[in-house]
Amino acid sequence: MYMDSIQLFIGIGQILAVAIIPIIIWIGGIKYQNRKAKRDAQLQLFLTLMANRKATPITKEWVDALNTIDVVFQNNHKVRHAWREYYDSLNPQSPHFQQNNAFLLDLLSEMAVALDYKNLKQTEIDRFYSPKYFGSQMSRQEILFQEILRVLMHSKSMSKSLKEEEYEKHKMELLQQTEM
Repeated sequence: MYMDSIQLFIGIGQILAVAIIPIIIWIGGIKYQNRKAKRDAQLQLFLTLMANRKATPITKEWVDALNTIDVVFQNNHKVRHAWREYYDSLNPQSPHFQQNNAFLLDLLSEMAVALDYKNLKQTEIDRFYSPKYFGSQMSRQEILFQEILRVLMHSKSMSKSLKEEEYEKHKMELLQQTEM
């Protein structure tokens, strides 16, 4: 009788183990995937900010990344605090406006620490490579854009120029269209 109850107990234990262990593994897998997805999002955000940190003009990717910090790093108070300080320093009326690069370095440093890049120094974060070619290419594009805009805004068509009052009226119409 004693042996029968032990075997019954072992049999019930085996049945429960076969039923419960896959559920535990499944739940553990889901938790691992969630943690990995959050870390991947944090890493992607950090890499986007690093890649675009001194781009001129600033890129849409840079702005989008900044605007997602509160979500992606929602559980990291140090990163979110550094983001608030950097955000405040971006306002031209802020007393810290002239030092906003220092606040950016603090933000990127906090993110690096959160992502286990603990040996990444602020001097390394501040270092940025941009060949002169990119700057001169952008300058040429801006000059070309401004010149095309000037010609188009002063023209009725490709062959007729606008008078000054026509130009001002046309300019105001274009500005109103861009505000809509």
